[in-house]
Amino acid sequence: MTNQRARSLALSRVSPALNLAAPSVSFQSAGRLLVMGPEHRVRLACASLDSVREKVGLITEAMPETLLPEMEAAAELVPELDLYRLPLLNIEGYLGRFQVQVQVKEQVAPLARLAFDSDYFDTVLDLGATPALPMILKPAGYFAPESEAAYQTALAEIPALKGGFEKPRYFQVQTDLCAHSGSELTGCTRCLDLCPADAIRSRDGRIEVDNHLCHGAGGCATACPTGAIRYGYPQPQLLLERLQGLIEQYRAAGGVDPCLLIHDAAQGREQVAAVLGSLAGHWLPLEVEEAGSAGLEVWLSALALGVGEVALLTPASVPASIRATLEEQSGLANALVEALGLSTPVRLIDSLEQWVPSEAPKRTSLAPMAQLDAKGDKRSQVLAALEHLQQQAQVVPAPLALPAGAPFGGVLLDQSGCTLCGACAGICPTAALKSYGDQPRLSFTEADCVQCGLCVQACPEQVLQLQPRYLFDASRSRAPQVLKEEQPFCCIRCDKPFATASAIERVLEKLAGHSMFDEAGLRRLKMCADCRVVDMMQADPGGDLFDYARGGVAAKTAQEAEQ
Repeated sequence: MTNQRARSLALSRVSPALNLAAPSVSFQSAGRLLVMGPEHRVRLACASLDSVREKVGLITEAMPETLLPEMEAAAELVPELDLYRLPLLNIEGYLGRFQVQVQVKEQVAPLARLAFDSDYFDTVLDLGATPALPMILKPAGYFAPESEAAYQTALAEIPALKGGFEKPRYFQVQTDLCAHSGSELTGCTRCLDLCPADAIRSRDGRIEVDNHLCHGAGGCATACPTGAIRYGYPQPQLLLERLQGLIEQYRAAGGVDPCLLIHDAAQGREQVAAVLGSLAGHWLPLEVEEAGSAGLEVWLSALALGVGEVALLTPASVPASIRATLEEQSGLANALVEALGLSTPVRLIDSLEQWVPSEAPKRTSLAPMAQLDAKGDKRSQVLAALEHLQQQAQVVPAPLALPAGAPFGGVLLDQSGCTLCGACAGICPTAALKSYGDQPRLSFTEADCVQCGLCVQACPEQVLQLQPRYLFDASRSRAPQVLKEEQPFCCIRCDKPFATASAIERVLEKLAGHSMFDEAGLRRLKMCADCRVVDMMQADPGGDLFDYARGGVAAKTAQEAEQ
């Protein structure tokens, strides 16, 4: 009873994690409706939507060969309905801005312009056997009912979709943290691969979220290794502050051995409320907007605060790609924690009815983290939680091998083939790899590496390889480790460093005997670009200055290409 009383007090004392002025996304609909599918279904639906004044039908597939009673009933319905029998080429958009393109005499034409002299349809009812828009979470205003119940729900909702509407802007995107691309190479694609609403695009190498298409499922924020995409409803800071406040108030009221039950707002709130009275008092509910929005930084922070177990309610409505991400991320969290010898699992539960919660979690001697950095970035929060757990466990396990695609790890460098060109450091989005200008050195900070693979692709010698793992020794993972270092090669005229000795040796070896490089030409390869021009002018005082410059540039370009 003490724990139940402490839970009640904690829940009453800690404010919900809600944005007081959350940014929103607006929709404007004039109510123009397109109904697509076989003719008999189009006619039946339009007859049921008599209150929608502006509607047209597009026949996208033939009726069944077998005559059905509903086909006979539909024949005389809405005789004045405008029906188009045109090939559908493309459909895209959302509530108030659906663009539908059809073929008219081998030309592409906007159907809304033909039907209403407008650029857009506002709503779409797709009754075809296969939805024209294949994404799992359909855009607002687009209905593709797969059952009779869903069909009746669509008929009830469509007439009301006229006017202005708003929904939260679920995500914040910080492109400077993104590991998606660089120098026209593609690195991390985690968010693109799993979005069930097809709301994320790569445009000119930058990740963009179409907030009108986004449903806020949350998987992209959970999968993002850097925090470039973070859930904004509620803001991450507010959620972590509520988490810490809930645990602190629970303990202050005499509660012991807290465990955390994370649930969504749409379905989980009612389910948790129904069982809370009978649920063991050490289970503290934490509400998030969507189950997929709570990831490693929330789970591991909870464990670092002394929570004995984290259970995440993932109802059947969670899209398969989001569930797969949660399973992958929870497996990663458990592997990391178990490597420390701690029994503090993260569990996914499908329903509260089938869940058997732990009644008496094992007590732990671990001291909780004093304070979360709720305002910090996701990566630093994850690392801080793991380092606290490792310090409390008083062990430093061997590096834990992780599966490919994990957001932690190192790089392996074949030193013999590396020319210290710096291409890998130049493209690294987190500065885990660094080069040092005139000083030929390449260093690597493992704690900063998110295994995006851009460095491997950018390396001209192909001597880099990813090594997915977790290095528990913070003194090694957070400190730059020198991967390769050489003495600089200095210009033989001005003594200015401009390359590495190995690079110059390689260029001289490959160009020896080349018809364009005599003894003087090979000697100039040992000079910086400025000194090459001066040397050629002195050798041929009557030559053209631009020819000298071009010769110097050609030599420099040959060397750089070799690097």
